[in-house]
Amino acid sequence: MNNTEAKNTVIRAGIELVKKGLIARTWGNVSCRINADQFVITPSGRAYETLIPDEIVTVNIEDCSHEGYVEPSSEKGVHAEVYRQRDDINFVIHTHQPYASAISTLKIDIDVRDRAAAALIGRRIFSIPYGFSGTKKLRENVAAILSKTAGKAYLMASHGALCLGEDCDEAFNVAAELEEVSADFINRRYQKVSGSDLIDLLEFSDYVVNLYSGYKKASAKISLQQPGNSERTDKGFKLHLDSTETDPFPQGGKNVIEVNLNDNTAETGNKLLPPAALIHREIYLKYNSINAVIHSTAFDTLTISRIGNKIYPMLDDFAQIIGVNVLTANDLTADDPAGTAAEIAKKLKNRHAVLLKNNGALCCGPSKSDAAAAVMILDKNCKAVIASSIFGRGKPINPIECRLMRHGYLRRYSRKIALK
Repeated sequence: MNNTEAKNTVIRAGIELVKKGLIARTWGNVSCRINADQFVITPSGRAYETLIPDEIVTVNIEDCSHEGYVEPSSEKGVHAEVYRQRDDINFVIHTHQPYASAISTLKIDIDVRDRAAAALIGRRIFSIPYGFSGTKKLRENVAAILSKTAGKAYLMASHGALCLGEDCDEAFNVAAELEEVSADFINRRYQKVSGSDLIDLLEFSDYVVNLYSGYKKASAKISLQQPGNSERTDKGFKLHLDSTETDPFPQGGKNVIEVNLNDNTAETGNKLLPPAALIHREIYLKYNSINAVIHSTAFDTLTISRIGNKIYPMLDDFAQIIGVNVLTANDLTADDPAGTAAEIAKKLKNRHAVLLKNNGALCCGPSKSDAAAAVMILDKNCKAVIASSIFGRGKPINPIECRLMRHGYLRRYSRKIALK
């Protein structure tokens, strides 16, 4: 494949990764071999949807030197190791897909039971020991595992997945098969430890909650009150109360409240603000950097919100994008809505998400796309918390490393986004 064809293939693959929810924001990376000595790879910190061929970087396999002024992905060394050791591989996708990422935190190898899946991705999915993204340590860990194995799907501990293929189509098929195998792995473990033959979502949720309460009957019932989604405007914010998962900020929706933040009487027109609007108002008044808020009721996020505990990063993109932990606040109450709003806003300090007791989470960001990414990343981390609980293994990333990652993200990526 020539350089131009390879770059265009990488761009199409990056867009497809975003569409399929295998990555969020600028995370993950894609590369394509162009000859025995070089490959092309996605750049560092740039949105996949807007990439052009000139932004796809040509990298030398031997020493990771690159052409041009665009900085390649920080994971270029990982891709180089694959191409150096595996002549059969011409396309590499590093994903942050939900279920594979969740079980990566267990740091164990996974046997593939299904014959068709094993024929595609290998009889065993190997775990690659943890290393900071973009570091020599991670590259060395990848190199060591590759030298002893011949599969096409790998779990990068507490980070994501590495999917290999002869071409782009095979790499995507590997990623899809890996996700199915990973989800089945979790489900089978749940069935074994719970004694349940079926995967009933409510029973599954109850079981996880019970793990944190000494196997007593689950009493924390799902609330599902609707705080809504919001976006900052010139004078205040617009609160969407009829938003959906597929359309979080519906334009032209009927159930919309527009609030002027300069109006400290907490009124809009002649109507008092409902409790949901008070929450969003408090967040926007307290944090100038937040421009969008999404209420997530994704299943695993909702399950963890029932526990009422603080949760920590099981995955490194959680530490980077959301914070070094996420707290749980009381949900909407009729008795003291203003107090509840103040508590929720306070527990967002230095974070981009807060769990609402029995009611999912509020995920925030400097843009609507950042808030949507926070939704995905929080739910993925909640999947990892659940996997850790039902397997009885896996633990959060070291707090010091989490702080370093969070600081690095805020310093580097936020600056890049602000310059766009």
